[in-house]
Amino acid sequence: MDPYTPAPRSRWRRGVYAAGLVIPFTASQLWALLVLLRLAPLDGLVGQAFVLVLLGSIVAIWAGWRWAWRLGRNRDGWPEPAPKTRIPT
Repeated sequence: MDPYTPAPRSRWRRGVYAAGLVIPFTASQLWALLVLLRLAPLDGLVGQAFVLVLLGSIVAIWAGWRWAWRLGRNRDGWPEPAPKTRIPT
């Protein structure tokens, strides 16, 4: 075993950390929408505001999960660092 070989990089950790941020946010968004749906009458201006809130929540949840997915996959925009060159001994 070569002592100068760098440890393998694990991409799943970043994805797990990102999901750890996104999962509570998703749960709170869904909880808030369910509370509004249950308590607010959906006629008139309140119904239109609820539709906007619903669309905004869907976009926010989608963006959060997309961010977590990209961070875990290490795709475009998240380059791997260049391997370190070993000094010959």
